[in-house]
Amino acid sequence: MKKKALSLLLALAFCLALPIPASANSAEPPGLTVLVLDPPEELRLTLTLTEEGADPMTWSLRESSVLWEKYYRFFGSYQAAWGTENALPATLLVEMGEESFSLPIDPEGFSRYNNLVTLDVAGKRLLYGQPWWRQPLLIFLRVSLTLVLEGLVFLLFGYRQKRSWLVFLLVNLVTQLGVNLCIYCVASPTALEPYAALIYLGLLLYTPMEILVLVAEAIAFSRLLKEHRKRRAVGYAFVANLFSWALGGALLAVLPL
Repeated sequence: MKKKALSLLLALAFCLALPIPASANSAEPPGLTVLVLDPPEELRLTLTLTEEGADPMTWSLRESSVLWEKYYRFFGSYQAAWGTENALPATLLVEMGEESFSLPIDPEGFSRYNNLVTLDVAGKRLLYGQPWWRQPLLIFLRVSLTLVLEGLVFLLFGYRQKRSWLVFLLVNLVTQLGVNLCIYCVASPTALEPYAALIYLGLLLYTPMEILVLVAEAIAFSRLLKEHRKRRAVGYAFVANLFSWALGGALLAVLPL
C-alpha cells in the first residue's frame, strides 16, 4: 500500500514538473469606438496609424448597429496608439460608396482605456465624446417607457386618487432616474455591444439594482400609499418591479447605451 502511495505521489510530482502550455482570455485591450448617428448606407471606416520611418498600419473598423446608431470599433493590438504623450499620428478614412474623406484623430481620442468619438458625417468632423443631448434622450426614453408600464400596473391594482398617483410619480422618478444614472456612469464613455450590455449590465449590474429598487419601493409605497391596505402596496411594488425588470432588460438589449 505504501509503495502504491509513493508511486502515485512521484507520478504527481513528475506531472507538476512538466511545462504545460495553457490558454486563457486576457483583459480586453484598449479600445476606440466611433459612434455615427443615423449613418448613411455603405459607410466604411478605416483607421491608419503612422510611425516615423515605418509603413503606415491600417485597420478596417468592424461595425455593429443598434436602431439609429452604428458603432465602429478598434481594439489596440498596437499599444503605441494609446496615451496622449506617445500616441502615433492617426487618421480616419471615411468612405461612402464613391465619396470619401479623411479626418485626423487628436491624441485625445486615445486618452482613455475605452474611448468614444462621434463622427459627424454631414459636417465632416469628429466630436471627442458624444453629443450633450444623447444620454438625456436615452434616459428619458427608458424612464418614460418604464413609467408607462408601471402606471398600467398601478391602475390595475385599483389606485385612482390623485395623491396616490403623485406618490407613484415621485417614488418612481427617484428610483428609475437613480438606476439609469448608475447605468450611464458604468457604460460611459463607450457604447457597449449588445452581448456586453446583456451580460455585463443586464445580469451583473441591472438585476441587483432592481432588487434594491423593489425593496425600497415596497417600503416607500407601504408607508405613503393610503388609498388601500399596505399589503396591496407591497404586492404592487413586487408585480410592477417584476415587469419593470423584464422591460428594462429588454431595453438594455435593444436601445443604445
